[in-house]
Amino acid sequence: MSIQFACTAKEFACTAKEPVTPDFSRPKCPRCGSVLLIAEVSEFNLNGRIRHAWSCDDCAHEFVTSITLWPRPA
Repeated sequence: MSIQFACTAKEFACTAKEPVTPDFSRPKCPRCGSVLLIAEVSEFNLNGRIRHAWSCDDCAHEFVTSITLWPRPA
């Protein structure tokens, strides 16, 4: 069963007008635009950053994203 089917099936009542977005709010490959579901590697460091390494299944492009959870102490 796909994620989209599970979220839109009649037995799972959704109150939102459009319960499922086409891209599931996931990152897209910067080369071909395919939606990526799971990072290849995720790393957390003690400075409050999370680094995700991605690999596109469609075009094999690899890239990294990084987010900050909290500001780094001065």
